[in-house]
Amino acid sequence: MEIDARGLACPQPVLMIKAELEKIEEGVVTILVDNKGSSINVKNFCEANGHTVSVDETDGYYKISAAKGYDCAIAEETEADTDTNIVVFITGETLGDDKELGAMLMKGFIGNLKNMDILPKTVIFVNNSVKLLTFNEDVIASVRGLVDSGVEILACGMCLEFYGITDKLAIGRISDAYTVADKLFKSDKLIRL
Repeated sequence: MEIDARGLACPQPVLMIKAELEKIEEGVVTILVDNKGSSINVKNFCEANGHTVSVDETDGYYKISAAKGYDCAIAEETEADTDTNIVVFITGETLGDDKELGAMLMKGFIGNLKNMDILPKTVIFVNNSVKLLTFNEDVIASVRGLVDSGVEILACGMCLEFYGITDKLAIGRISDAYTVADKLFKSDKLIRL
């Protein structure tokens, strides 16, 4: 099965391949997209759902093939998976209205996440907060500590594209609107900043 999703914005390509993969027990679904962000989002979605993925780029188009079944295996649930699913949803570069103070507060908050008794499972950066993962060395160092502790870091692909900084992402992985919504809806506890 091949899907042509060229020209479609996030999260349409992810939703299209998700729908096709749900229809089959075993097989390969291929999707064509015309931008790097969509190719990354589709690849990440497929891998997160236990599918084997290959990506080929030709003449500015990306062909992503996802194999379902065969030798694919979804990781077994571990004890860590049964812990409270805390998601931190960061929507801006600063906390509060004062830009200078707000930047210091955000840096402090992110820096102290690693000190919590229960770490979040996922930290999601949207809107202009994605800039924190590209230019802010102090925040990047703090986020690296979270990644080393097993925390998933997601950056909004559309937001990175909007600011023209997709290629400057220093840490975390690019995500799409569907994946972000899925993480938010499946969280046991949501902290929004």
